Amino acid sequence: MRPLNVPENMVRITFHSICRHLATCFSLCSIASSLPAQEDTFEATLSTPFTFDSNTGELIANVNAQLTYGDWLLSADEIRLNQKTSRAIATGNVVFTRGDIRLVADKLDYRLAEHQARIDNFRVGNGKYFVSGLTLEGNPDDFRFKDVKFHPGEPGTYLFKARADEIGLIDQKQIQGKRLSFKTGVIPFFIIPNISQPIDAESPLFNPNLDYSGHIGGSIGGEVRIPVSSNVRAGFNLALTTNRGILAGPAFEYNFGENENTTFGSFTSGYIDDSASEIVPNLITGRPIDDERHFAEWLHQQNWGDRGALTAYGRWWSDSEVTREFYEDSFDTMQDPDTYLEANYSGENWQATLFSRVSPNHFQGFTERLPELRFDFFPTTLAKGLTHNASLTFSKLRNGELDNLFINHETDRADAYYGFRYTKPLKTGVVFTTKAGVKVLHYFDNVIGTENPNATIPSFVNMGRLSIFDEFQHSFPRPSIKEGTRGYGDVGFDLKFTAYRQSDYKNDVWNIDGLRHIIEPVISYRYTPDLDSKSAIAFQDTPVFSNYLTPIDIEDRRDIDTIGEHHITRFEIRNRIQTKDEQYGSRDLARINFAIDYLVDDYDKGDDFSDFYSDIVITPAEWLEIDLFARYDIEDSVTRELNTSLAITDPGYWKFGIGNHFFKRNINQYFVFGEYNLNENYKIYAVTKFDEVSDTFYEQRIGFMQRALEKYGIKYELRIFDGIRRESDFGISIGVDLFDE
Repeated sequence: MRPLNVPENMVRITFHSICRHLATCFSLCSIASSLPAQEDTFEATLSTPFTFDSNTGELIANVNAQLTYGDWLLSADEIRLNQKTSRAIATGNVVFTRGDIRLVADKLDYRLAEHQARIDNFRVGNGKYFVSGLTLEGNPDDFRFKDVKFHPGEPGTYLFKARADEIGLIDQKQIQGKRLSFKTGVIPFFIIPNISQPIDAESPLFNPNLDYSGHIGGSIGGEVRIPVSSNVRAGFNLALTTNRGILAGPAFEYNFGENENTTFGSFTSGYIDDSASEIVPNLITGRPIDDERHFAEWLHQQNWGDRGALTAYGRWWSDSEVTREFYEDSFDTMQDPDTYLEANYSGENWQATLFSRVSPNHFQGFTERLPELRFDFFPTTLAKGLTHNASLTFSKLRNGELDNLFINHETDRADAYYGFRYTKPLKTGVVFTTKAGVKVLHYFDNVIGTENPNATIPSFVNMGRLSIFDEFQHSFPRPSIKEGTRGYGDVGFDLKFTAYRQSDYKNDVWNIDGLRHIIEPVISYRYTPDLDSKSAIAFQDTPVFSNYLTPIDIEDRRDIDTIGEHHITRFEIRNRIQTKDEQYGSRDLARINFAIDYLVDDYDKGDDFSDFYSDIVITPAEWLEIDLFARYDIEDSVTRELNTSLAITDPGYWKFGIGNHFFKRNINQYFVFGEYNLNENYKIYAVTKFDEVSDTFYEQRIGFMQRALEKYGIKYELRIFDGIRRESDFGISIGVDLFDE
């Protein structure tokens, strides 16, 4: 479901843009805003011929009348200039130009001494926007526009427009407006009776939306946050739907402090008694979804100077699909809700962190940290080339993945690491680094228990290889003890070579001015002996899927509860091909990296090598980019993963792209997209995606986009979906999105 919506900052940007453009009109018309402060000088030039009125002291030009000041030009049927009173009056076909901006009005009256201007029946634009109004009156700190109309691009009957009875800028800080309306063609989709907000506000007072979707029906609503003080705004989130009922919930935000001590937070929520005749269950788990559905999301960010910071993020969902259906912007950002709090304080070479992650949602299961306290001592020099670093972590952990089996798994754990690194240049372009350290894990209380006599407690754990081949298991005795220690050594080295070659090759077509090829072969070896790991194993921090090489350093790994003794040698070759760039000094024409691991200890699987990794990005010109990422299984001669894309761009005119996503036994999909700018305000685009496994074009979109503001546009889109999904197979949507240049 893609709503017709004015997105989170649409209204704010509309106000900001309209007032900024109107302020430009005012600056153009109020010559004194750029004149010297002295009231007895008015360094403007009136065209000849002109006459002098001895009674009023005015210079009068009415034959091809023009008034110039710098690069500003004012022309009219008649211009009266009084240098004594510092007043200029232009009447009849008033035209004011500067650069690409042109203002037309019936009359302009400006009083330099009072810094007051009045303009009647004005129109102004520069090709990207058009603003018209009945009157403009005031000074640079306090001026008002009446009966204002705002159009992106040129005005048209069926295009987006905004209108206000009155808009004012107070003390260059506050925007005030009366009866604002937003229309697409002749249809108003949102009306605001009155509004007042800071001109630099980072979030809107109103976030309205209209949409229609087959599974939701028609919907109208929005989010409202009204100022209750200079630092707090409160309101509600509301949506009226034809098929599902009414969704409503409170919403608020707060903003305190300034400079380096700031606090910002926002909260939004919604509750609905879903009246759908049948709610589609979770597509992955198949679990039913209750008709009482809700979501609540809270963000808090706080800074204490440049050393302390606090971040909290809470997402409480009744089910895994509620935001997908009723708050799609949030779902697009994060499909798996996360709730955490992190506070840290930094010293010169250390940092202390308090971190907590909880699972308030019953449909989720992961390791909770209740909480975790960590201290990091960053690499610090002891002697030339010699550094040391350390970390210490205390964690109270709970694994919720076994809750459905009525199995309780909680762990109190300490994790410590201390190590040295010694770096020595052997010769130009050759650097040798050795390292040594020790990692210790102690379980104060490590229990798996159950009240279900029929429950089967796992006696194995998925062990994560340093490099991904496929899933495999390694058996351990069931962890029934309450206390135990595991320890590992850490010995290794990195040997890095760096070489480059330059040439004076030039190519005007590709904008190449010289070539430089930098190659960096790296050999890394790590031996992690098992010092004592027989007494305790946990299921808390276990391997997760990753399609990149696992970190080779033991202090950087997160799957510490399943680390085993291992030997590994990693080979990497990093290549960069560069040319000169006038703006940045140099730019990459290509980045070509390869990597593979040789596994000395392969957990008795019989494999000697990891997948062979290729990561290639080729950008020979600004208008062409080629990407390729691949994983190739040398042992079985099988491509496990292949992602490619080719994008061609003619900036300001068109784009075209094609590519694929392949993951063995799971995904084999292809996509094609293109867009064409009809002019600077309108463009068309199309996207099609094909899935070879299901033999379906699972997503197709065709759309037209019209610029609504400098960076935003109204998007009209036809979409066709196929395959298993919650969204309707067919849809027509109107939305607001970034107008990608």
